[in-house]
Amino acid sequence: MKFLFLIAILSLALAPAAARQTSTSARATASAQSFALERRADADPAVAVSLCISSGDVVVRGWDRREVRARAAERGALALDTAGQAPARRVEVLVNEAGEGELLPGHCGLTSGLELSVPRGASVNLRVHDGNVEVSDVAELTVNNLSGDVAARGVSRSVEAVTMSGDISLADSKGRARLRAVSGSVEATNVAPLAAGDSFEASSTSGDVSLSGVRHARVSGSTISGSVRASGPLARGGSYDFKTISGDVTLALPADASFRLNAKVVLSGEIITDFPIRATPVSPNGEGPPTPPAPPTGGPKPPRRVHSEEPQATRLVGTVGTGDAAVTLTSFSGTLHLKRQ
Repeated sequence: MKFLFLIAILSLALAPAAARQTSTSARATASAQSFALERRADADPAVAVSLCISSGDVVVRGWDRREVRARAAERGALALDTAGQAPARRVEVLVNEAGEGELLPGHCGLTSGLELSVPRGASVNLRVHDGNVEVSDVAELTVNNLSGDVAARGVSRSVEAVTMSGDISLADSKGRARLRAVSGSVEATNVAPLAAGDSFEASSTSGDVSLSGVRHARVSGSTISGSVRASGPLARGGSYDFKTISGDVTLALPADASFRLNAKVVLSGEIITDFPIRATPVSPNGEGPPTPPAPPTGGPKPPRRVHSEEPQATRLVGTVGTGDAAVTLTSFSGTLHLKRQ
């Protein structure tokens, strides 16, 4: 009896552990089954990776391995074209869930979901016709997206992202950046230059542009229909150009900011500033200080009339502090606001 009782106690004690093992094993199996296909290739740390898909979402992550791994959510055809190199200096990812047939270089496939793991020093070039793109921890990124969002983080050298219909976001990155959305917003946070000549450009045709902590010395943000918002310190000797056709421009700066301002509202709106501006007079046509009248020579002359091409324009030109940076704010119809943080 005592022996049977001990067996029963041991069984009860071991049951939870066995259940936990079974549960852990089930989770691992489920994780492994979340991707139907997987391909791997040895790669150079600075490998160039390219992909073109007609439809599907793409996730790209940098890792510390000298290897490119591609995983597809559904079965079909998946291949890594290395041109026979080992380790590969160029890898083209070929995928098509529509069939098992041969995949040719330059082919734009179809996927419900694709995950790429690449070396952190990789240059990634993505062409997507319809799908969202998420990229993190790579050296260089080029994205051309017809329809879908683009989100990038931790890019260490350069970013160029274009989407026709979708939003673009960039965070915690370095180097030259060029972000352009046709129908969608553009947002950048905590982005810094890698070299002295690196510039930052963000533009949208129909959408807002929001910049926070962009530390480049040359920064431009523009939109046709939408607002531009930027905040953070200015670089000494920097050049900043923010403009919109229909919308407001808001620039939030530290209290000790030093800059030269050229602000203009063309048609309607106003200029609001929290900073004391030492205004510089401008001529009626807005092209610098007014020209002093010429001394009289001879008989009386009719009064000089200056015709401004922008009769309703409102301008504010002046200096804050010692004028260490150049700031240009323009709106055709909207409010320009200089805010003190």
